[in-house]
Amino acid sequence: MNYYSITPRSRIKIRALAKAFRQEFGIDNVLYVPIVELLDKCSLRYQGFNYEILPDSSFENNVHASINNDTGHISIRESVFERASEGAGRDRMTIAHEIGHYVIHFVEKTELTITHVKPKTYRDPEWQAKCFAGELMVNYDLTKAMGVEEIEKKCGVTNDAALVQFNSFH
Repeated sequence: MNYYSITPRSRIKIRALAKAFRQEFGIDNVLYVPIVELLDKCSLRYQGFNYEILPDSSFENNVHASINNDTGHISIRESVFERASEGAGRDRMTIAHEIGHYVIHFVEKTELTITHVKPKTYRDPEWQAKCFAGELMVNYDLTKAMGVEEIEKKCGVTNDAALVQFNSFH
């Protein structure tokens, strides 16, 4: 079985990357990240960033969105985009995750390598994108004193995502 591996990054480094991204887009003091609107803003800011909304039937059952590792093109399941537009935390996080892949691989110009050994967590591109999404959607500086339920409500994320971020803070 093949795996992807990437330059190692800690949560602290990814938090700094998400913070820089927030500053770049003028949302550094915003609790509820307008993730759907960020897709279009990324298209304007990053040359080569593009995405498309595709019918659900275009995806395998367990795939909600994906990124082409060669081009950076993001494909999003139509139902995921619609629910994210309506504020569904899981779907908002899915889009943030794909933006995370793009930022890490294409903005930061981090190369993926193929390996036959499962990478350590800090070298796993999926973990890094998931971590970026959490740090983007739940700003440490604005939420470090909040409880899980308050994070969930004010940031528009799921209880599970709020708990992961809360635990990473404490």
